[in-house]
Amino acid sequence: MNRLPQTKFSAVVLVLIVLISSANARVFRPADDVVFHDRSFLTQDESRAAIRTEEGLLFIWNRRDLNFTLLIKGQDIRPMNDPNNIFLTVDGRVLQIQSLPISNFAADARKNKLDDKAILAAHRDWETKFLEDELLHSKVAIQSSSEKLTSGTEALVWQYDLPEKFKNPDAKTQMYLGIVAKDYIILLNGVVSASSSEAEVRKFLVGIMTTLKVSSEPIDVKKLQDAIRKGDKP
Repeated sequence: MNRLPQTKFSAVVLVLIVLISSANARVFRPADDVVFHDRSFLTQDESRAAIRTEEGLLFIWNRRDLNFTLLIKGQDIRPMNDPNNIFLTVDGRVLQIQSLPISNFAADARKNKLDDKAILAAHRDWETKFLEDELLHSKVAIQSSSEKLTSGTEALVWQYDLPEKFKNPDAKTQMYLGIVAKDYIILLNGVVSASSSEAEVRKFLVGIMTTLKVSSEPIDVKKLQDAIRKGDKP
């Protein structure tokens, strides 16, 4: 089966930032344990789901060769109405979750024995080139810094200020946090705004990525849902 082409992260996020409104977000009822479980836009090997927990949402992504969960804590979490991408608002903050094969931007990474820092930098540069050449048609000043998660995993945080024509009170700066997981990048995107400072958005993204759990086997959503209902911690 042919795989769908990978969507560029920044293009999707930037468009959403400009258009975002509360009308785009779907409120889930307290009785909804499974907020979504969608395979319609993925291959037969993949599925994404989110299960409501006492703390917020448990996001599950089963991919070929990569299965993981992220715990998203919040009181008001709403999936955005985007059929092809994972966008949420979490207590008013925009969040995108993505994963991408390293081979998409660094085909010889493993052959050349690149370490995680080099792979993350290669992804940042690849993404930046797309932004500048295809989307913004101008140079952007990228700021990068390393972050070591409590698990010891190396993460890269990078950001850029939106051009003036895209800026509004809800979106001033785009921030990314990425890690290497097996042969993939897992990427979280957030937005710095008038109500959310750079430090707050960084803490928000780091807090979510810290909850990452990678499974060697595909995650059974129904089994996990039943365990959470019984009171097990995800």
